[in-house]
Amino acid sequence: MTTIEDLTAKLTELAGDVPDVTEVVELATMRPEAVLRRNEKVLADLAGTAGIALDVSQGGERFKERTVYRGEDGGRAVTFHASGAFTLYSGVDPLDDLFERVEPDDVLRKAVDSVAEKLGLTGLVDQEDTLTFERLWKLKAAGADREGRLSDPVLTRAVGAYRQSVRDLPVLGRASASVEVAGSGALSALTVTLRRFAGDGGGKTIDKARSRSAEEAASDVAARVSKMLGGQEKDVELDAQSFAFGYLSLGRRRAQALLAPMYVAAVTVDGGPERERSAHVIAVSGSEQQYLRLPTGVRPGTSPRVA
Repeated sequence: MTTIEDLTAKLTELAGDVPDVTEVVELATMRPEAVLRRNEKVLADLAGTAGIALDVSQGGERFKERTVYRGEDGGRAVTFHASGAFTLYSGVDPLDDLFERVEPDDVLRKAVDSVAEKLGLTGLVDQEDTLTFERLWKLKAAGADREGRLSDPVLTRAVGAYRQSVRDLPVLGRASASVEVAGSGALSALTVTLRRFAGDGGGKTIDKARSRSAEEAASDVAARVSKMLGGQEKDVELDAQSFAFGYLSLGRRRAQALLAPMYVAAVTVDGGPERERSAHVIAVSGSEQQYLRLPTGVRPGTSPRVA
């Protein structure tokens, strides 16, 4: 059993140091056509550097939220109009070009950092910002025979996640960039979800906000968890996984006019053997004045995605 008070206290401990005042930063507003022109140039350079056969100069197939580019050998790229985020895929089958063995983390870290440096990822962010390594993921696969005997797992890909910081604060949300490397050391996939690109014209400070205390924000998160559970939080185990202060990216399918201070919590709910276990990410305002309106509800159903 975990009480709301326990959860609030644990979140507060995780928050770390919080500045008294945080800048609210204006982001560049670009029309979809301008986003496509910029990204096509960037994607052409990245594909050429990575050795991916993909000619984006011929244009892509445009959908409501994104434009998709396809190459003859399976290479593919996607640009998201609202945010300017993009992905690049080599086209190599997920179970091709495997690692010969499960390498130590330091070896895999070196591999993803080497590819990130070769691609010049840090050059995509404004010179006032940073893009730094955050964590390493290992993708593995295994098989089983008809008797249920499992094979030894094989390492299929190493993924390095990188985090953008603006005004020395992390831009929270999905990774700002991720580099997926195959066994040969070649790029398998790249995702870039920066909120500020080099030379995009954004970055003006439009206000200076007084930060809320970590305890006050943690209390908000705990109250939301209690409401979500219908006040039955004493029947489950609540565990605070993380609680970070910084800016928040609303996601690659949403436009965003500014970066404002937010707290973002990750909380797990364990109902024991009789109930399911779930994980939740909850964002609350990091300042006394709320600048960023968070999306609510569920995104309406769309036609099946092709990319």
